[in-house]
Amino acid sequence: MKNPRTIRRLVVCAVFITVMLAAGSALAEKKPKGGNQPSSANAVPSAVPGAKYVGSDQCKTCHEDQLRIMQGTPHYRIFGKQNIATEEGCEGCHGPGSAHIDGGGDKTKILRFSEMSAEESSAVCLTCHSKGKEQQHFQRSVHLRAGVSCMTCHSSHHSRDARLLSKKQPDLCFGCHAETKADFMKPFHHRVVEGLVACSDCHNTHGTTSPKQLRETASQDAVCLKCHSDLHGPWVFQHEPVKSEGCSTCHTPHGSTNPRMIKTSTVNSLCLQCHQNFYNPPHPQNTKSQACTMCHTAIHGSNTSNVLFKR
Repeated sequence: MKNPRTIRRLVVCAVFITVMLAAGSALAEKKPKGGNQPSSANAVPSAVPGAKYVGSDQCKTCHEDQLRIMQGTPHYRIFGKQNIATEEGCEGCHGPGSAHIDGGGDKTKILRFSEMSAEESSAVCLTCHSKGKEQQHFQRSVHLRAGVSCMTCHSSHHSRDARLLSKKQPDLCFGCHAETKADFMKPFHHRVVEGLVACSDCHNTHGTTSPKQLRETASQDAVCLKCHSDLHGPWVFQHEPVKSEGCSTCHTPHGSTNPRMIKTSTVNSLCLQCHQNFYNPPHPQNTKSQACTMCHTAIHGSNTSNVLFKR
């Protein structure tokens, strides 16, 4: 005869499996077709019913100034010379224009980005720009969820920048991230303001699967190691926080008032946040003591010393 405790366990497992199967069936019935698609995938505005493509030559009859300004943009170099009645050219973004022309320039009969929501305007852009690795996560990105659309940062008509940015980096990012701008003004900082590093070198502004929209190296390591490759292991003896918590355990990534952008004013106070047991001898913290890194030079990792004396 089986143990009563074993029988109870089997009954609990059976009930649990039954409940989960029932819940799964209910969800399957409610799930609409194409349920794996992000909600904004269906946000592309519909074209005006009955409108036909007329070609970009018809657009410049009234919008000559717009066309002249746009001639220096990447969009024009790709589509601007397409003057046939196709989906390319101006109508590739604004939809077929025959109803707009027949209505004497009726603004309600053409797709206008200024009248669209962030999801709608971005969905139009993503009909072309969702296939590349750079923009593939934008529909679920922090920026779009915050109401930041493609047109918030890009100017498809006026910009001569290769990426159609409406302003230079980092000024564009600082428009929202003022607290980060303050960090870059500190004495020790990554040289973003000087133009040697860009925000997009570390962050994919269109979204990633990583926190803070951070990029990764080709080997899926922290983006810091893309530049600081001399600190890249693998090490025989690893400083654990480097792998478990990352560079930001000890460093502030944008800027600091402390050398090497560490989080505290002295190296010792930073080390003691984890190594409290070494506060007393043989490591007395008095005026005769040197910084921890005078001995433990290989703080990121070592191939020869388990206490990170040297590499």
